[in-house]
Amino acid sequence: MKALDVANYLVANYGGETEMTNLKLNKLVYFAQAVSLKQHGAPLFSDDIQAWSYGPVEPVVYRTFQKYGKSVIRHPEGSYEVSAQLHEVAQQVMQTYGELTAFDLVRISHREGSAWKRVYEPNANNVITPGLIQSSCDGTVDGVMDGTLAAEVAHVGKTWPNALRMLENS
Repeated sequence: MKALDVANYLVANYGGETEMTNLKLNKLVYFAQAVSLKQHGAPLFSDDIQAWSYGPVEPVVYRTFQKYGKSVIRHPEGSYEVSAQLHEVAQQVMQTYGELTAFDLVRISHREGSAWKRVYEPNANNVITPGLIQSSCDGTVDGVMDGTLAAEVAHVGKTWPNALRMLENS
């Protein structure tokens, strides 16, 4: 399977539910690879992932969806292969990471213990190998929500339950 298959599957099945931009899509494709490696012990796709300044990127996915710029991607770019593993991994990735912003995902991919953090050098586009991903904190749920917009909104809702309702009704 190719990374573009994963990207197209995510757009086709979750693009209507989440604001899927090229930046967010690349992070979700990366986390799908990480989850697959952690839970199945095997990569979901065979393409190399590179460490770019905004985090892990699969270059073909990036170039394919580059024309959207910062806009939301609503439709897949061509046909795509589907497997039971892809379906399972995609569900889990979207449950864990789907509601996070693109920049929350960038922050998570840049955290201590991440594969990106270990290999990133400006403008070098170093490959993030499956072995490096497996030995990293990527693809685990521990601490994923810390500091995210979703976590902060949940905190506000819990601390000041009427605040969000007042804003909603204003």
